[in-house]
Amino acid sequence: MEKLVLESTSIKTATSEPIELRVTDRIRLVFVPTIVNNDHDPNACVKGHFVYQKKLKAEQWEDIRDLKLTELRPSEGVKLELKSAELLQLLKTLGQLYRIHHRDGLPNGKIEYVKLSGALEGLCNSSNEDLKEFIELQSDNAVGMFKRIAKWLSNIEHSEKIVESLETLPPESLNQLNVVAGLSVLKQCLKTWESNRFSSDEEFWQKELTKNSFILSQVFSFPVVVVKDKAYVGGKSINNQGGNVVDFLYKNKFTNNAALIEIKTPSINLLGAKYRQTYNVSTELSGSVNQTLNYNSSLGQEYFSLVGYNTGMFSSFSPNCVVIIGNTQELNSPEKVKAFELYRNNLKNLKILTFDELFGRVENFIQILEQSN
Repeated sequence: MEKLVLESTSIKTATSEPIELRVTDRIRLVFVPTIVNNDHDPNACVKGHFVYQKKLKAEQWEDIRDLKLTELRPSEGVKLELKSAELLQLLKTLGQLYRIHHRDGLPNGKIEYVKLSGALEGLCNSSNEDLKEFIELQSDNAVGMFKRIAKWLSNIEHSEKIVESLETLPPESLNQLNVVAGLSVLKQCLKTWESNRFSSDEEFWQKELTKNSFILSQVFSFPVVVVKDKAYVGGKSINNQGGNVVDFLYKNKFTNNAALIEIKTPSINLLGAKYRQTYNVSTELSGSVNQTLNYNSSLGQEYFSLVGYNTGMFSSFSPNCVVIIGNTQELNSPEKVKAFELYRNNLKNLKILTFDELFGRVENFIQILEQSN
């Protein structure tokens, strides 16, 4: 792509790279432009001069100053002829400099402009109506393109320019942008759930919820932050065997108190065999509850040996415990619903949440965002 580099030289002038019009191995003809703030005529914002240059041994160009026009005799003159292609190149580049000045004014420091061509130029020059029509007619291509742009923006070296540009947007536009971005992430999470609601791969759910840990924050009634996933909470014997590793260690953002989350899979049964007028809970559910309570006990007993002198990492004051397991679709009768609800609602300091309930909260959040959009 063609590039133009502008650099300010004073509060009223800036230089651009020489416009190369004619070049050989040793000699070239260039036009050296200067962009100016013209108080008398703002439209007259470019001046400059032609100069022949010769190449030095160090591959640098030096002005040829053998002829001084002020020393010409009355009968002498100088003719500088430009070929049609050379004149076209000069006019095209000068036109770009005029447009840059009219749009951006003089640069502050050194700025590089890249000339777009083809589809990119058309996209940049498109109106809001054209962009809207393009996205509606070519939704797959449009989404793919904007995903690439978003990825580039997240890794751009000079991100402060992007921030400055966003700050010029009206507040309602920024809010709209945040909502759209948030909705996109939430809908992707929901789509993953719909495609894997019967998955029995515990490692898959561990990775998925680690990647989107904000989903787990919906479990609590207070703001939380992740301390660590796969966190060791004590329990090793004197010969360094055993040990307890909880899936997620969170903490209350304001009080610093710990919260433990244990992840199973949505395919695990919640209930076992029928017992008289009710149902037993499944071995997997009762085992997961006891496992998490054991982690909690281990954390409390070995808290100081785990955090050492860094007690600001988190606190351990009767931490909240959560087990995410199973799917309420299994509860296909009032008796089963009653047995499950009686069991989990009578547990102390531990909450049981099913996978469909967890992602149901995500779905509700999507609906709230779409209604406010």
